[in-house]
Amino acid sequence: MLPDLPPTFAATRESLRAVACYAISPARKARTGRIGLRSYGDGIATPPFDDGTRYAVRGQELVCEPDRATPITTVAAAARFLGIEASRDPGVGHDLPPYAPDDDLAVDAAASQVLGQWYAYGQRVIDRLAASLPAGASAVEAQLWPEHFDLGTTVTMPGPGPDINVGFSPGDGFHGEPYAYVGPRDLTGLTGPFWNAPFGAYLPYGALAAGADPEAVALAFVMEGLDLAAGGG
Repeated sequence: MLPDLPPTFAATRESLRAVACYAISPARKARTGRIGLRSYGDGIATPPFDDGTRYAVRGQELVCEPDRATPITTVAAAARFLGIEASRDPGVGHDLPPYAPDDDLAVDAAASQVLGQWYAYGQRVIDRLAASLPAGASAVEAQLWPEHFDLGTTVTMPGPGPDINVGFSPGDGFHGEPYAYVGPRDLTGLTGPFWNAPFGAYLPYGALAAGADPEAVALAFVMEGLDLAAGGG
């Protein structure tokens, strides 16, 4: 079951998004040239580095596994802990949260864990999606992109239709609470009632959580969107 969202969820989400954009992803980029993060337990993390270490968020702590951790306080402190200098232009996208490196960050441990559970839920649905695609379709490895803080994949369906973004947002300016989405890269001709968002279609947290099997609800929503997009309607 999906948990209730605590009242501190939105503030914690935005604080951790700032840490991802200005500290964790730039630190990964400095070591590997890549910025994508992953769902990791009840948190988020980089993939493991070649030496077996990784950077992760666990509750209210920023962790350099296996043996170092620090409380999350400010963006500047998080960047220093990971061995980089915080920058207004971290090289991880352009739609960034406000750059306030010395402002105190509001990270509630329980809300941080709920955010991590949301991403873990999304990863399980994406894994089930990959096993449910028709012959000739494919999905790339899911990534947690720091800029918009979505966990997403791109699906290529058989035939000439556009690639389709599928993902799990923790909430944003479009919709304040988490939601699943299907976003074809070309919306031409997609005018039916399923397409209820400027970028395609979304299903909000409440609708996902209301079912007895929230993973099945999300998977059915995504598969419907893929079928409609592939068929041009």
